[in-house]
Amino acid sequence: MKRFTSRLGLVEQAQIVASTAVVVAMVTIIGANFFSGRGLSWFEFISIVTVGSIGYLSVYFALKYGRQLEDQRRELIALNTVAEEVARSVELEVILPNALQKVVKLLGVEFGWIYLVKGDKLVLKYANGTSQEFIDDRYEISTDPEVWVKQPQVRREELRKGPGLISERWKAEGIQSWASIPLESKGTFAGTLIVASKNYEMFTPKRIQLMEAFGNQISVALHNASLFDQLKRSEELYADLYEHSPDMYHSVDRDGTIVNCNQTEAEQLGYDKRELIGQSIYSIYPPDYYGDVRQTLQRIFDLGEELKGIEEQMLRKDGSVIDVSVSTTIVFDHESRPRFTVTVARDITEKKKMEQKIRQAQKIDSIGDLAGGVAHDFNNILSSILGSASIMRRRMSPKGKWYKYVDMIEAASRRGAALTRQLLTFARRDHVRVRPVDVHSILDETLRLFERSVSKSIAIKKAYAEDLAIMNGDEGQLQQAFLNLFINARDAMPEGGTLTVETNYADLHEDTAALYEQGKSGTYLKVVIGDTGIGMDRRVLQRIFEPFFTTKDSGKGTGLGLSVVYGVVHGHGGFIHVESKEGVGTTFVLFLPRLTSEKRTRREPRQQKLRGGAETILLVDDEPPVCEIASDMLMGLGYKVIVAEGGEKALSLYRQQKSRIDLVILDIDMPQMDGHETLQRLHQSEPKIPVLISSGYGYGGPGTDAFNGKIEGFLQKPYQVEDIAKVVREVLDRPKNL
Repeated sequence: MKRFTSRLGLVEQAQIVASTAVVVAMVTIIGANFFSGRGLSWFEFISIVTVGSIGYLSVYFALKYGRQLEDQRRELIALNTVAEEVARSVELEVILPNALQKVVKLLGVEFGWIYLVKGDKLVLKYANGTSQEFIDDRYEISTDPEVWVKQPQVRREELRKGPGLISERWKAEGIQSWASIPLESKGTFAGTLIVASKNYEMFTPKRIQLMEAFGNQISVALHNASLFDQLKRSEELYADLYEHSPDMYHSVDRDGTIVNCNQTEAEQLGYDKRELIGQSIYSIYPPDYYGDVRQTLQRIFDLGEELKGIEEQMLRKDGSVIDVSVSTTIVFDHESRPRFTVTVARDITEKKKMEQKIRQAQKIDSIGDLAGGVAHDFNNILSSILGSASIMRRRMSPKGKWYKYVDMIEAASRRGAALTRQLLTFARRDHVRVRPVDVHSILDETLRLFERSVSKSIAIKKAYAEDLAIMNGDEGQLQQAFLNLFINARDAMPEGGTLTVETNYADLHEDTAALYEQGKSGTYLKVVIGDTGIGMDRRVLQRIFEPFFTTKDSGKGTGLGLSVVYGVVHGHGGFIHVESKEGVGTTFVLFLPRLTSEKRTRREPRQQKLRGGAETILLVDDEPPVCEIASDMLMGLGYKVIVAEGGEKALSLYRQQKSRIDLVILDIDMPQMDGHETLQRLHQSEPKIPVLISSGYGYGGPGTDAFNGKIEGFLQKPYQVEDIAKVVREVLDRPKNL
């Protein structure tokens, strides 16, 4: 009775009390009449029976419908509890076991399980009443032909073991019926809710509806958890992007305090994040920038002005300074007042260094322009000196008193001409002269030049191969490459050391060539240039041939030296191998293609008997000394010479004596009308007139490309009688194009 009454609600209890009162009243009336000896009339008997029946029916229906109402109340309370948990929390670890417990309790079943989808399998997440699996752990959703877990169903028949379906272990438990409800998340199958009972008639339609109601709440929980998981991943992605962005971020309040920063800024400035947050913004700026920082904060917080692309400098923990480009964004409070500013700082230190190197390269290019102009003017001067000496030497007896002085003038002029060729090579205005050259001679000449700029603390050791080191190459470019390597070695030995220059020969086959990066099979001359300097680590070694890359301090290197060496060697069909070790030194091995014919590069004996002629030559040059010397040379060879000091004068003389002129020697660089315009107007008058151009820049210098296919030859200043005689005769003796 105690258990019975504890299950009754207030309505049921009130009905029972009222019905009991009626029954007691009826029994009292009947007992009083019976013991008093007074009989009952039919009317009284019928009244008593009617009242008793009504009392009985009242008790019966009160108990029946009251119990239903109480069951509904408990179900609603349980559903409301689960719904509140779903609305309040997204933690499935709390919601799912509570929901399963309430379902098992309300339905009065012995067992319950919640399975969730993981990949193509159902995985048990929670169980109630047992720790055993209900579904075979090998069950795969996609392979089951019935897909029974995706449909609400009740099974009351005896369990059977199908292919990969229900475990047979539950036969021993006496389970007579079970039901399953599919769970969904975002409209897709996400799992199943299963309950099982030993009662065959346990799962009525009403109980299935209750299961579905709980299943809906669990599905909502799964959906909310999925949305929360997406939001969490999105937040983690945003946090990761913020923390590890290539740019530095920090937030600063009105007082100039750093309230937050990302990991990138902490790492680039050499701090731990905890060391920066809470510190003054002035701590990451050099003292020279304090005034600018103060003004920037005023502009942001007082004027509401955002900054874009402002270049500043920031101070690292170790005291070094980096260049940054800064942009700011203001974050406002609910009253639209600036609360704090978010600053994005991009490290542009390398960019600034590159700009500096480019400016340095432009400066070098400007120096090259100046050097080219000086070399050109110097060649004009040398033309007069060397030409005069050449004429004097041919008209004097070798035994004469003054002959040796003429030789000295010639020798000095040739050295001056060699110097101008080096200047033109530096300015890249001298044409490439590929011919058989002796590498040993070039190395010796370059070392003599290098020794003038090196201290006595650096010893130079040479070890040349015995045979001639002959190759096809440009002497000026090779000398520049060797000089760059010597200077690089000198800078690597600030405390002194040894510079070693060796040559040898190598026949590389495919297997041995493969040992070297970019190696090719062939016969090579090996030039080994080594030092005992500071050496390089692997990181630096991988970048040494990059243009503008340098490890030297600002102002002490452009990063172009080794890239020029690389270009020269590969331009000659060779390759470079480099070995270096920190604290030991660096060795460059240049593999240059060797001439197997071993042609000698000695200067051919000057032809004693020069070939001249009787043709008429128009000589055009704006330098009177050059005109006079060249005219004397040509007339000494028998030619008739018409001199024109400038383009306008040349055109006028050519129109007057067109039929007489057989050849035009034309200077390129002249005022008012230069050689290009003069040549164009000469060809308009007579397209077939042979023209020989002359310049102190060298062929390949400024503007000479425009002459391709329009001239018969080139005469490099300064020149001697032998030079002009040979070139002029070659041009005049060529067959004329009809």
